[in-house]
Amino acid sequence: AAAAAAAAPQDGGEPQASTNNGSPMLSRVRQVLDPVPRLRAKVVHGFGRGSKMLGFPTANMEVRWDLEQTPEALAPHEREILEFARSCQTGIYYAWAQVVDGKDRGVYKAAMSIGWNPTFTDVKAKTIEPWILHDFAEDFYDCELRIVVCGYVRPEIKFDKFDDLIVAIKEDGAFCGSALEAAPAAALAGDGFFAAPAAG
Repeated sequence: AAAAAAAAPQDGGEPQASTNNGSPMLSRVRQVLDPVPRLRAKVVHGFGRGSKMLGFPTANMEVRWDLEQTPEALAPHEREILEFARSCQTGIYYAWAQVVDGKDRGVYKAAMSIGWNPTFTDVKAKTIEPWILHDFAEDFYDCELRIVVCGYVRPEIKFDKFDDLIVAIKEDGAFCGSALEAAPAAALAGDGFFAAPAAG
C-alpha cells in the first residue's frame, strides 16, 4: 500500500544531538517520498506535551496498536496508518494537513514527528504527531485529520537539554515550511485526497 512506502525502517539506536554553543547542530534533508503516503485518522488526546510543555501544539493521530494483531478488524484507513507507523523510519517529515470536519478546513503546512519520542521515556508505542503550522481558533479533538506526507527531514534524536529540543523543533518547522513551498511538494497542497473547502 502507498501508505507503507515511506523510508525504510531504521529504528535501531538513538542518535545524539551534537551541540555548539548550546544550539543543536542537526543535519536536515529533503528526501521526497514516492509514492506519497496519504493518511487519515481521528485526532486523539496525547500526553499534552506539544502545547503544555513545549509550546508547539501537535495533533496526535490515532494509531490502533490495540488491534495490531487483528488488522482484519480495522477499517482500511486504520490499517493504512497502522502499517505506515509500523514500517516507516522514525523522525521528522514535512506534510500537508487538513482537519476535514472541523470549522477550519484549510490545507496547511505541517512538520510531523513520527516515533517513540525518545526524550520522553514513558512513551511505549510509536506516535504520529503533526505540528500544523497554522493557528487554529479552537481544538479539533475527535475530528478527522488528513495528511499527505511529502518528504523526510531527519531521524529521531534524543536531546539531553530541553532548550536544545525547543530550538530543534522551531528549526524543523521552518525547514518543513520551506520544503513545502518547493516542487514537488508545493503542488500536493491541492491533492485530491483533501476534502473541498466548506462553502462560505
